[in-house]
Amino acid sequence: MSFSNRGFRASAEELEEVTVEAMEKVASKFKTKGDIYTPIPQDFHSFRQALNVASGDQRLLLFVVAPPSDQAAIRKTISTVVGMPEIVGRFHVDFIGNKVDDQWETSISGVKSKSEPAIFIIQSDKFGQKGKVLKELPADASATEIKTALLAANKKFAQTEDRKVYRDHVREGRRKGVFFEGNVEYGEDRDGDGKIDHRGGAKRRPRD
Repeated sequence: MSFSNRGFRASAEELEEVTVEAMEKVASKFKTKGDIYTPIPQDFHSFRQALNVASGDQRLLLFVVAPPSDQAAIRKTISTVVGMPEIVGRFHVDFIGNKVDDQWETSISGVKSKSEPAIFIIQSDKFGQKGKVLKELPADASATEIKTALLAANKKFAQTEDRKVYRDHVREGRRKGVFFEGNVEYGEDRDGDGKIDHRGGAKRRPRD
């Protein structure tokens, strides 16, 4: 760590150390209200969205298909799993929820239990439009069983999945006409006319 006339200079490692210390100092002022090792599992707005996000983040998706009456117990188990050091932050999770999810299996290959509650480990395709089941577990699978299945599936996934180059990926998607329409309209109102502008910059105002 060094100083100069132009100010403070630090290596990436030193900057990280300073940042961590500052964050721990702030965090120490607040007491946790729950168990940090049993976090609340994710739950996307729709399976379609979950599949798309999993593709973009290049993570496997743990998808739970079960009636609402059974989901509380499964959520408790999944909560234990996603809080494990080997699992935390490495997977996405979604629970079947609304009518939009009713036809979820039409875009997924390898589904065996279409009418019974089950837990699926799914790999999205390149653009998050389709996917395939890598592993199917019973809805009452234990936390250990789910963890073991996730790690095994992720090991194979890591060996076959190439890291995406964002610029090239977007260019290829546009060329192939791939488009994901979310619940929130994409773009921004650059020219202030009250309408979302999907492409291009702000319109130039005519000169006086």
